[in-house]
Amino acid sequence: MQTYFGEEVTTAVLPTKRNKVAEGGTLTMMFVAGVLMIVEMSVHQILLGGFMILAAVIVALPKQSQALLTNFDKLQRKYGVNLYAILFGILTIVFVLDFASAPANAQFFNNAQTWFNSVFVPAAGNPQTTAVINLFFNVLRGLFLLYVGVALVQIIQAARNDEDWKSLARTPLIIVLAVFVGDLVTGLLIG
Repeated sequence: MQTYFGEEVTTAVLPTKRNKVAEGGTLTMMFVAGVLMIVEMSVHQILLGGFMILAAVIVALPKQSQALLTNFDKLQRKYGVNLYAILFGILTIVFVLDFASAPANAQFFNNAQTWFNSVFVPAAGNPQTTAVINLFFNVLRGLFLLYVGVALVQIIQAARNDEDWKSLARTPLIIVLAVFVGDLVTGLLIG
């Protein structure tokens, strides 16, 4: 802003408490999303996981990463570029592309079902055993997904009604973790 000829006055906008809280929450959510995407992608592709780790470090440590780029703050103000928005967009695009290109073989207890079919079908000597084993595991998967869906609806309703949704979310989370650990241990035991 220019008041007199040749004299420039700059004003600084002081951050308010609300903006600091919102920025902290946004950074926390972006950090958690970045970490989860890194874990998911590192399992599939190491190079892509490396790029995700780099992007998550930049998102998690913005001041240190901006110190590495000397004049980035001046360029950001001059051109109006938002680093967080760009990194969030890159993380989202990479995650969606990885998710869309990955095969859909993420069924839980798939190793256990294969082991049951390989052990009990030759012992029984009839093809109905395979159908019963497949039916059992599909019913187990269906009941689990139905329970998680109903619990998710109850959690969302409790959050919308300003009730204690964290206590409602605790039990389904424990069950999901138990199923995950059970599937992992089953895969380790039966190979």
